[in-house]
Amino acid sequence: MSHKKINILVAPNAMKGSLTAFEFADIVEEAFMQVSPCFSVRKLPVADGGDGTGEVLYRALDAEVVKVKVFDALGRTITSKYAVTGKTAIIEMADASGMKYLQAEELNPLQASSFGTGQLILNAIQKGCTQIWLGVGGSATVDGGSGIMEALGFQLMDAEKTPVAGNGLNTGIVRQIIRPDTIPEVSFKVISDVDNPLLGESGAAAVFGPQKGAGTEMVLQLEKNLEHWVRLLELESGRSLATLKGAGAAGGLALPLLAFFNADLVPGAEFVLSALNFEKHLAWADIVITGEGKIDSQTLRNKAPKVVADMARHAGKTAIAIGGSIESEACSIFNGGAFSILPAPVDTENSIKYAKKYLSSFSAELAKLLSVSI
Repeated sequence: MSHKKINILVAPNAMKGSLTAFEFADIVEEAFMQVSPCFSVRKLPVADGGDGTGEVLYRALDAEVVKVKVFDALGRTITSKYAVTGKTAIIEMADASGMKYLQAEELNPLQASSFGTGQLILNAIQKGCTQIWLGVGGSATVDGGSGIMEALGFQLMDAEKTPVAGNGLNTGIVRQIIRPDTIPEVSFKVISDVDNPLLGESGAAAVFGPQKGAGTEMVLQLEKNLEHWVRLLELESGRSLATLKGAGAAGGLALPLLAFFNADLVPGAEFVLSALNFEKHLAWADIVITGEGKIDSQTLRNKAPKVVADMARHAGKTAIAIGGSIESEACSIFNGGAFSILPAPVDTENSIKYAKKYLSSFSAELAKLLSVSI
């Protein structure tokens, strides 16, 4: 067995539905440390704008957690949270307007609203924050951010000049937007793990609507409503919004932020890794272990494991990916290989149920291999 100290940087994304990025990293660390004292392990859970991004950022930055009562996507009161570091608020949309608060039969993007996310933003502004980092994965909404606007004091008026609530249905009937007397001077970084456009076959309604409960007819209606909504926002703001890359994320959530505030759509993985000072940790490492639930074609669209692997390769380091399921087309980006933790074909339910066990066993075997080969 090697007596050389091997520095292992464990930088995984979450295994959606089974393990958080933190649980993932803890399990790998424990397995490696039990196998051999030759390993020095450093954990740096990562994210790309999807579920868990907020926690990754505020734990890494030692931000102060703020709890607040807000509405979920269907208007029910829940206890949510965000975090503050300096004048920056770290907000995860899913913590207010996420699918995780809804039962499968409740999913309805025509009725769902981002109002609760707007409540989190408003609370942060009231506490003196001037910058909002907004992770937008896991949302239940396709409301074009209209709910956020309502929460921030904008009035949405129909053809009869009657105020209407911000949701996926009403984006199709708003004819006028009345701004509040004062618009807060706050900037936004909208952190997304997708780069889908707003409209069309790769857009918010077509791609994400079905995931949020929309059938064929509802998808068509959401598409029509978003098309009307973005034209109105463009008219009100004098900005071109419909064709922006990534505008389809979270059901078009960023549109009004781009229209009325100082806001940027940022690629999630690059933004998070920069905030975590990933390059410094990478310089320390000999080997980087990353991963997520599925290593597939979506991983190649600049999900966190891909960006981790790209940076490792450019730094001359070995990157190994671990996942529940692996597609061969995605393996080539990991110069140390991509491996499934599953010992045999396993159905989805059991792969999720026993993810901790499978990951622990695989990590121990990987540690044994690395301890004798380096």
